[in-house]
Amino acid sequence: MATLDPVTRRLRRLFAVLDTDDDGFVTWSDHRRIVEAYASAYGLTTDEPRIQALERAYWAQWLGLLTQSVPGRERLDQDGFVAAHRAVGYDTDRPELLDNLAQAIFRIMDTKGDKRVSGDEFAAYLAVWGVTDEQDPVVFERLDLDRDAYISQREIARSLRAFHLHNDDLNNPGGVFLGVF
Repeated sequence: MATLDPVTRRLRRLFAVLDTDDDGFVTWSDHRRIVEAYASAYGLTTDEPRIQALERAYWAQWLGLLTQSVPGRERLDQDGFVAAHRAVGYDTDRPELLDNLAQAIFRIMDTKGDKRVSGDEFAAYLAVWGVTDEQDPVVFERLDLDRDAYISQREIARSLRAFHLHNDDLNNPGGVFLGVF
C-alpha cells in the first residue's frame, strides 16, 4: 500500500468529521449538521446572521466541491471528496472559499465582538468539538502566528489554507477550524 501525502491524509480525516451520519458519503446534509452543531453550541438560532454566514460559506464550499466531481452527484465518497478538494483550486481559482469560511468561523468565535479571539474564546470553541483543556494552549500557540496572544481572522484563513494546501505537517493546526484534531 502506498503512503499517502499529508494533505490527502488530512482530507481523509476531514471526510471522517464531515460524514456526520457515518454512511460513507459526505452530502450537503452533513455540512448542515456541522452548522447546526455551531448554532447549538453557541446558543444561536439558524436565522442569526453569523450562522447564516457560516451556512453560506459551507454551501459555497460544497458547490465548489461538486463542480469538481462527476456531474449530477449529490454525495461524495472519500476518494471523490479528496479529489474534489484537491481540484478546487483554493490557492488559485477559488481562494475566497476558504477566506469566507474563515470569516464565518471567526465571527462565531469572536463572542466579545472585539475583532480578535482570546484564549478563553478559543477554549469555548474547542469545547464545541470536545477537545480537552490540556490541548488548548498548544493548539492556540500554533495558530497565533504573530504571537500577540490572540487569533485573528487572517490567522484562521492562513491556517485553513495551510491545512488544504501544504504538505508540511500531518497535524496542521488549521484542521481545528474544521473539527480535525
